[in-house]
Amino acid sequence: MITESYAKKVLSIDNLSVSFDTYKGKVHALQNVNIDLYEGEILGILGESGSGKSTIAMSIMSLLADNASISGSIYYMGEEYISEETIKRYSSRKGKKILDEKLRKIRWKGISMVFQGAMNSFNPVYTIGKQIKEVYKIHTTLSDEDINRKILETLKFAGLNPSVLERYPHELSGGMKQRAVIAMALALEPNVVIADEPTTGLDVITQAEIISQLKMLKQQNIIKTMIIISHDIGVISQLADNMVILYSGKVMEYGRSRDIYTDSKNPYTVKLLSSYPSIRNAKRYVEGIPGSLPDPIDPPKGCRFAPRCYLAKGRCTESEPELIPVGNGHFSACFFTDQIVKDKEAVNKDLRKAEIHGENIIETKELTKYFDLKSSIAGSLFSKDSKFVRAVDHINMNIKKGEILGVVGESGSGKTTFGRTLLKLYEPTSGSIIYHIDGKEIDVAKLDQSKKEAKENYMEFRRNIQMIFQDPYDSLNPKMTIYDIVAEPIIAHRLTKPADEGSITSTEEGRSRRVRSLSPSEITELVSEAMEKANIKPPENYFYRYPHELSGGERQRVATARALVLKSKFIVADEPTSMLDVSSRAGFMNMLKSIRMDDNLSVLYISHDIASTYYLSDRIMVMYLGIAVELGDADDVINKPLHPYTKALIKAVPTPSVDWNPGEIGIIGEIGNAIDVPKGCRFTKRCPYAVEECAINPPPARDDGYGHWYLCHFTQDQLNQFKETHKDRFRSTDAELQ
Repeated sequence: MITESYAKKVLSIDNLSVSFDTYKGKVHALQNVNIDLYEGEILGILGESGSGKSTIAMSIMSLLADNASISGSIYYMGEEYISEETIKRYSSRKGKKILDEKLRKIRWKGISMVFQGAMNSFNPVYTIGKQIKEVYKIHTTLSDEDINRKILETLKFAGLNPSVLERYPHELSGGMKQRAVIAMALALEPNVVIADEPTTGLDVITQAEIISQLKMLKQQNIIKTMIIISHDIGVISQLADNMVILYSGKVMEYGRSRDIYTDSKNPYTVKLLSSYPSIRNAKRYVEGIPGSLPDPIDPPKGCRFAPRCYLAKGRCTESEPELIPVGNGHFSACFFTDQIVKDKEAVNKDLRKAEIHGENIIETKELTKYFDLKSSIAGSLFSKDSKFVRAVDHINMNIKKGEILGVVGESGSGKTTFGRTLLKLYEPTSGSIIYHIDGKEIDVAKLDQSKKEAKENYMEFRRNIQMIFQDPYDSLNPKMTIYDIVAEPIIAHRLTKPADEGSITSTEEGRSRRVRSLSPSEITELVSEAMEKANIKPPENYFYRYPHELSGGERQRVATARALVLKSKFIVADEPTSMLDVSSRAGFMNMLKSIRMDDNLSVLYISHDIASTYYLSDRIMVMYLGIAVELGDADDVINKPLHPYTKALIKAVPTPSVDWNPGEIGIIGEIGNAIDVPKGCRFTKRCPYAVEECAINPPPARDDGYGHWYLCHFTQDQLNQFKETHKDRFRSTDAELQ
């Protein structure tokens, strides 16, 4: 499609359609997809989950499941190697052997792949070195000496130390595992590298490192040509020269990345771009896309996006738009491309402001949670001395009624442990958790439940404080219907009603009064109300469905309804959008905002996604190795960060723009472990500002006078002066990411 910048066509997908035979019917995954990939090009494929992105990758690698049927062709270096005819021709046992041999010459040497989920890409019982070596053993005739030399070169390209060769996958951090997967993909110097969601599940610093590593490999021509598959618009914008927008197995738009970002010509692309929160423009309403992808077994007639499209007219449901040119090398499948600019401007609207009360709902004082390694089997066998994981270390914070407090930080910073300790899912090691209810202050961490009043207070705390867990696939019982899942807390807390039909209470609180159990119709009313608030409409359509029948976004809404059904006053949301694609994420965030405003709900929002945290939060707390290093108003923390770690985090957040450049990230290496923490500042080993005092003495808290504080030995003027006089330090940290 775009040929003038590139000399040689490496890969060509010609009219490819893929379907899968299932017991429910034929699933249409791809329909008439045409893509040309040229030498030196980085092509991004963007779309929601279920749009067919990974099916394209698996088709290119010829790794589709046995129930797949294909039509069309895929060419590598001008030679057809996958088509309906070739599969039929090699259908016999002997033929499959010939085809496998043919594909073996293409895989890894010609086309290699960085698979989604770095942990699943490795065999857990073999070392990293042995698994990379296996690629050379299978595909080359090199000697062991040459293989070892090649492996060391490959590790250098991927930014890894040779010591990782002797380690097992579980011993590596997420970022190191992803680099090791990249090293394996580069082992045989392939012409094309396919990266399927290469940064999904990684925190923002690690993500920035992986993006920069891939950029560097492309600049050095180590990666010659690449396909990047992602639902993260920010990642695609940093890497891709050209983009394919995919929806329900159809190409909706194709063109240069800059053209698609600045002058989208398809309503689906416009909606997709408006679903992405930006730390540069938090006031922009993140629109999301109403509805969900069409049924792949019975897709609608006409344009597949029509049921969700703000421009759809009668013609859209009757005939299917073709991919037509709308500019130089720019194509779109839409009947109304001339109307898109006006509507694109209309997606921006003001955000409603929530009412935040001055009184606290919960606060912590010196809250600490240590895990004793000796209490584990491995610790008791191999350690004589007691060692502790200092997961949460003396945290002081408060959350007001109606407030959303965001908690950000890299993986391993203690965010999840803090949230779980706050709910007493983990027993605190020391410190206080003070819950404010009806004018009373209850230190939940020190309640003696053997006493009746303390037990009643604890039950009140439990009923009013709930959690939305990170993974909706794991947090919902697959054997229970949606109705039973949402109703379960009502049964568990034995909710009753006073005989005079007053407010709902629990059995523990109501023993001294005449109470009655809730009737089935009253339980159904509560369940329906919670599901309506969580935007699961109409609720009765979901009552008798099971979790596996719902999308990821719908599952997370069910988890939210379960947390709301007791009319909770405070919710801990632990990475609730990390498993969702960008459109579902936008819908979930807007739902949470709406519930907070309507019900005066307080939320602790835990995430490594800083853009979504900024979009949602009133204040933000930054955690590093178990401690809070900065806390303040969300606008101040994002736009005027004070701590060097916060500054690095924010610089690393990719902005959905082809012009974004993080510049000097200002951070060294990876987060340490919480066992042998530095005596002084926890950040000292990674901080480019660090001096001797930082390693010896804990830093003081510095407050700007408006509730925005940070832990550091230096004032902002001193940090700025230090940066001016030690420019080489910051260039070196930046070089590690370039």
